Amino acid sequence: MEFICFILGSCSASFIICLAYRINRRKQFGGLSCCDYCGRRLPLIALVPIIGWLLSMGKCRYCKNSISVYYPLIEFLFAICFMNSKDNYHFVIIYCLLLFLSCEDIYDHTSHTFILYPIIFFEFIVNFPSEKVIGLFILTSLLLFFIYYRKALGNGDLPVILLIYIALPVFQFSVSILITSCLTILIFLLRKKHSLAFIPFLAIGFFLSTLFV
Repeated sequence: MEFICFILGSCSASFIICLAYRINRRKQFGGLSCCDYCGRRLPLIALVPIIGWLLSMGKCRYCKNSISVYYPLIEFLFAICFMNSKDNYHFVIIYCLLLFLSCEDIYDHTSHTFILYPIIFFEFIVNFPSEKVIGLFILTSLLLFFIYYRKALGNGDLPVILLIYIALPVFQFSVSILITSCLTILIFLLRKKHSLAFIPFLAIGFFLSTLFV
C-alpha cells in the first residue's frame, strides 16, 4: 500500500507542476512536456517522476541544459506526504491544492486561492474544534492588519494560512508557521529580494509539520 501511495504521490506532483506551468504560460493541456530551453519534446522515460530526472542526469538529452533539481525533490516529498496521509484523505486534497498554488505563486506571484474556500468550509464544519474559534478571529484580524495596513502579506496568503490553522492542531500549526518563517527569513537573507513568493514556504511548513510533528 505504501508503494502505491508513493507512486501516486510522485505522479500527482509531476502532473500538478505541469498543470500549473501550462495554465500560467497559457499553453495547451495536451501533448508531451518539452524542454524549456530548446523546445524539443522530452522522451517518455524522462517524464517518469524522480527516475526520469536521475536517468537523464538532470539534463535535457538534446541541448544538455540542466533540469531543475527541485522537480525530483518536490516529487519525492509529495510522495512521502501521500504515504503519510493514506488514512487522512482530506490532507491529500490539501497537499494537492497547496502544491498547485505554490507553483502558481512561483511562476507569476499570483494564485487562484479562491479554490481553497470549499475545503476551508468543509474543514471548518467537520473538523474544527470550538476552542479554536477565538484563535481564528484573532488570527484573521492579524492577517488582515498585515495585508491591508502593513502590506507585508498578499491577499492570497490569507486563505492559505486560515486553511492550515483550521486543518492542524494548534501545536502543529505553530510548528508549521515557525518552519515557514525560518525558511522565508533564510531565503530572504541569501537572495536579498524585497518580494518573495510566500505560499511555497507556507506549503513546505505544512508538509513538514504533518510529516514530523
